Amino acid sequence: MSHVLKLKSYAKINLYLDIGPKLDDGYHRIDTIMQTVNLYDELFLEPIKTQGIFIQCNDREVPVDKNSIIYRTAEMLLANTKKGIKVFLNKRIPIASGLGGGSSNIATILIGINKLFKLSLDRSHLTDIAANLGIDIPFFIIRGTVLARGRGEQIFPLKPIHPSLPLILVNPGIKIPTKWAYHLYDQSFDKSNKPIKKISHYLKKKEAIKPIEIYQTIYNSFDSVMIKEYPVIEQIKNMLKDLGAIAATISGSGSTVYGVFAERKQRDKCYSIIKDKYPFVYRTRTVQARNIIF
Repeated sequence: MSHVLKLKSYAKINLYLDIGPKLDDGYHRIDTIMQTVNLYDELFLEPIKTQGIFIQCNDREVPVDKNSIIYRTAEMLLANTKKGIKVFLNKRIPIASGLGGGSSNIATILIGINKLFKLSLDRSHLTDIAANLGIDIPFFIIRGTVLARGRGEQIFPLKPIHPSLPLILVNPGIKIPTKWAYHLYDQSFDKSNKPIKKISHYLKKKEAIKPIEIYQTIYNSFDSVMIKEYPVIEQIKNMLKDLGAIAATISGSGSTVYGVFAERKQRDKCYSIIKDKYPFVYRTRTVQARNIIF
């Protein structure tokens, strides 16, 4: 019987996202703090005796054919191995939600195939491969708490947040393509004010990041733009704050809103009130890199 490797493909939130000017290649310069959270898709990887790549997913909206990035990623790693693989993706992270599910899937497949077939690629090598597949994919190789700059390809792992932050994720069922979100941002003249605290502060820290520091950092340049386009986002933010969230904003370009709570009891009480109000409401927390098993 073949060995099936089961991996968790974690979602992320942006604790901070500042969009800078557009670069010559069309991308924007960004400064962001990305953080893995305890919401994940499941990937099942099974080696087969014949060459070939067979991919299935429980969500029909996820492309799995030969032109899909999931297929091409597996094909690239297995090109010179004469190996074959079956992949099943159990999708739990909402699509086009700002939680990075697609990028996380690609990074997790890289990690999984490397482990399953003993390709002996170290983390640095996997990160280089990931950078050629997508800008935020390298983050999902590193995971935990990470500061990213440039187009998002400059990765600086930070000290973990301790204790973990209790969170609620709320998605109103709206899919927002990232490219379109940046187009809206470029057309907007209403840019929200940045927090006073500079994120470069975290690069110098030698001890764990305290939750109170994060409360003062939370910011997203897309927030004011997406609120104008989708008023429901502001409604969700206000609702979370009314129910005890210290801060609430969108992750990535949205549409998922996350609320940060000081205590789990407050989060759980909020969850019990709103869990049936929107298509996706999830109770979770931040996850440290060392707690994520490769």
